[in-house]
Amino acid sequence: MGFAFLKYIPIISTLANSFITKTKHDIKIKAFNQTKEKIDTMEHLMIKIDKKVSDCRHDIEELRKQLICSRVVTLIFGVAIVLLIIFLR
Repeated sequence: MGFAFLKYIPIISTLANSFITKTKHDIKIKAFNQTKEKIDTMEHLMIKIDKKVSDCRHDIEELRKQLICSRVVTLIFGVAIVLLIIFLR
């Protein structure tokens, strides 16, 4: 009975070696896939940031136009008030 186990040792060692080799390969593939996923995630975040930056630039441009308009209106009213004061004296 003890010798029956000895004839299975080469098969068991081959299976163990194959299992270890496949496991190492799977770990390498998984690490590569995680790297690819991280790169994809960073690219996605960069695209989102780029879109937010362009939206912020658009908002800043709109606010600049509104500020210029409000300054012009304020200047016109100021000039009108000064002219009214000068001509009504």
